[in-house]
Amino acid sequence: MAYKDIVQINVTRQTTSVAVAAFNVALVLSQFAPSKTTTTFTRARSYGDLNALADDGWAESDAVYKMAQAIFAQNPCVSRIVVGRIDSDDLDMAASMAAIQAEDNSWYGVVIDQALASSQQTLAAWVEANKRFAIMWTSDSDTYDATKDTDLASVLNAATYDRTAVIFHTAPAAGDDYPDAAWMGEGFPYDPGSSTWAYKTLKGVTKDNITPTKETVLSSKNCNYYSEVGGVNITQEGKVASGEWIDIIIGTDWLEARLREAVFAAFVNNRKVPFEDDGITVVQGLVKGVLMEGADAGILQKDSISVTVPKYKDVPQADRVGRFLPDVKFTALYQGAIHRTKISGTISV
Repeated sequence: MAYKDIVQINVTRQTTSVAVAAFNVALVLSQFAPSKTTTTFTRARSYGDLNALADDGWAESDAVYKMAQAIFAQNPCVSRIVVGRIDSDDLDMAASMAAIQAEDNSWYGVVIDQALASSQQTLAAWVEANKRFAIMWTSDSDTYDATKDTDLASVLNAATYDRTAVIFHTAPAAGDDYPDAAWMGEGFPYDPGSSTWAYKTLKGVTKDNITPTKETVLSSKNCNYYSEVGGVNITQEGKVASGEWIDIIIGTDWLEARLREAVFAAFVNNRKVPFEDDGITVVQGLVKGVLMEGADAGILQKDSISVTVPKYKDVPQADRVGRFLPDVKFTALYQGAIHRTKISGTISV
């Protein structure tokens, strides 16, 4: 009798791949002719570095090239970007973005060519509705005027948008700074939860001289800016238009994506997740596992995580018949970050 006849082993690989949402790819959005590049540019194309853009026909004077340059100039830098083309025949921003997504939907953040500044508000509305993230640059002096409320920062703040961060920056003479692209390029190489967006130095971006009065107005509109503090040029404050912290928004999106992926992978890779208490516990374990990953990543406080699931007997019969598990719930606290402190002490002889 052969060894294999005594111990019979049949291994089934449960490795069906589930698409993982990326949070480190930026979309550079612009409007240009399909013939702009060496081959017809339909709606989206991925580039790994500036050489790839140059080889494709982009000139150093092109806004797309300059924005890409601002992104790739940061250290560390992202591995790639996506350039998206708005067509002059598009009905609206939604049509443009749908066409771009149909070709390449691998990106998470978006920055827009300053030549399309009039489209910033409609893009912000689209980003809000589609769970993406945008950084928008404004050089409008009304932004730091407390009596004005029609500037980009004021409008997005009034709309309490959670997914667009506005950064004020005086337009340089050469028009080459692109603080929006540089800021996204600085933040995206880091995993969600491992970094905040405040106090970051942007390579290639000049500082603004922001007076205390202007700081107060900008902060009241949740508008970020780039200035010198203690001899270091840094971003302030790291917030989206609603006033929420950028890292909280991105971290929450990361958690949602990982939760969906983990549970879906279990459904795909198992012949069956039984609808009984043991099967319900499997789902509970998957949810807690992702939340613990979120804690390890710096998004959540580990000790605060709690996941509850119903007992099989408590699930309504209609849900059992429909094979739907309701009431899987969790609570947790964000880890957050320390941006300011107050220190008091007494020194005596």
